[in-house]
Amino acid sequence: MTIDATAMTNKTASCKWLRIFFWCAAIALGAADAWATRFTMNPDGISYLDVGDAYWRGDFHNAINAYWSPLYSWILGLFLRVLSPSAYWEYPVAHLVNFLIYVAAIASFEFLISAFVACKKQQDAQTADASNVTLSDWAWRVLGYSIFIWSSLVLIGMRFVTPDMCVAAFVYLAAGLVLRVGSGAATRSTFVLLGIVLGFAYFAKAVMFPLAFVFLGVTLFSNGHVRRTAPRVLLSALIFLAIASPFVTALSKAKGRLTFGDSGRWNYVVFVDGADYWLPAGSTLKHPMAKMFNSPVAYEFATPARATYPYWYDPTYWQEGLEPHFDLGGEIRAVRYALIVYTWALFSPSLQLMLSAGLCILYLLAPSPSRCFVRTFRNCPLIAVGSSALVLYALVYVEYRHIAPFVTLLWLVAFSGVHLPVSLTSRRLLAGVSLAIVILIAASLIWSPAHRVLVYRKPPVYSEAARAMVDKGMKAGDKCAVIADEPYGEGGSFVARLARMQIVAIVAQPEEFWAATPATRSQVINAMAKAGAKVLLTRSQPPGSDVAWGRLGGTDYYISVLPRQ
Repeated sequence: MTIDATAMTNKTASCKWLRIFFWCAAIALGAADAWATRFTMNPDGISYLDVGDAYWRGDFHNAINAYWSPLYSWILGLFLRVLSPSAYWEYPVAHLVNFLIYVAAIASFEFLISAFVACKKQQDAQTADASNVTLSDWAWRVLGYSIFIWSSLVLIGMRFVTPDMCVAAFVYLAAGLVLRVGSGAATRSTFVLLGIVLGFAYFAKAVMFPLAFVFLGVTLFSNGHVRRTAPRVLLSALIFLAIASPFVTALSKAKGRLTFGDSGRWNYVVFVDGADYWLPAGSTLKHPMAKMFNSPVAYEFATPARATYPYWYDPTYWQEGLEPHFDLGGEIRAVRYALIVYTWALFSPSLQLMLSAGLCILYLLAPSPSRCFVRTFRNCPLIAVGSSALVLYALVYVEYRHIAPFVTLLWLVAFSGVHLPVSLTSRRLLAGVSLAIVILIAASLIWSPAHRVLVYRKPPVYSEAARAMVDKGMKAGDKCAVIADEPYGEGGSFVARLARMQIVAIVAQPEEFWAATPATRSQVINAMAKAGAKVLLTRSQPPGSDVAWGRLGGTDYYISVLPRQ
């Protein structure tokens, strides 16, 4: 008895130190990623920052947005309001927010992996088989944290200012709560917390609204006592709906129809039905963009929204009137693309390839590989959640960052089926696979920070250009026009955001503009001035031109002051 107690104490201590090691490793890698990419920005990030500003200045009419979910914007807006960073530090503050959310995701994953290991022990005890050995507690920690770090920093990453890390934290919390219900360790507060988590997960991203019902459904059947569990699951559902309903009501009122968010609808129309991504067209559009010229193509934005780039601030506004419809060819293209993404997630030449190879070896060396698959289905709740998310995204559009937490869940499930004959060789094999992953993580601790600095390092060109615009007399609230095929990002909005200017017109065909006659260019410029633009902004040095251009500091951005109308 004393020997067992000593062994248990040593085992607990080793897991504690292992947890500390992986927390330190995860935080170090995340901090390096966030610091290396602190000056980067992406089009989605500009919109989230703008929406956050609208909420915190009390402009709820413009803040209620059917495309961008509110929670991430609330957090970004809070940090910007409290810290009031200069243009130089604004984007780094956004990445600081990403890092802090990542730390919260680590804590959420710790809750999940602890619940998973406890549930796995309970399952093994119920089907005790002295002739087989499975992964040990420390091996589960190694495996779990390795997958978490990879999915968080490679699939999601710190360089994108998006709510995907926030979604991952809520997914891990909700999955851990479902496992606690399945193990019989849940109390009434567990179900209350599940409803709260699912409600805020919906605030993080609209896709979590339908997935919340998947979580609730698997919770209902997770412990085999449906009648006893049903009232408590109903409590979770009511709490979830109570949290979600005010925002659903606000969105539905704004759109004039019942909706919990139009991001899925917009993506379906674009990626399945084939509508133009940035410049939607059609006779049914309720808010068509005003085309100023056909060659070069130039557009004016007529919208009341106070935003850096009005189209991407709420793309559902500009696409309103285009109804999604089933298109078999489009669905086939969407599913084919999703399968490519999912294949890479399984067999990419990094940690995932090692996981795939290790899993195959362990399954093939099992006495009965088919029984390994049977054992995995003891974790049906996690399978249902992960698979449902992958199917939902596959039918519309998927990126790696969308599926990161669900891939993590499915990897844990896959390894839960491993069982080998009790022997020294089996124990060495299980330890070897786990240690190989530790070595990979250790190598990442050395390589990843340097790799991120070299690959993703971005000097503060946007803040330098914005500061130069201010030095040239531009003020917050001024309007500008851009010449760029990507006005939503590098072409202008990254600079305009920091200068607090609004893009009101674009020339979407830069090459045609520069090749046009001076008379045509003059007409385009005058039209942009009539649209209210004070300056014309372009990236890369303009070719010989009859218009005076001024370089913005040492950057590749140039502006020309437009004539007053």
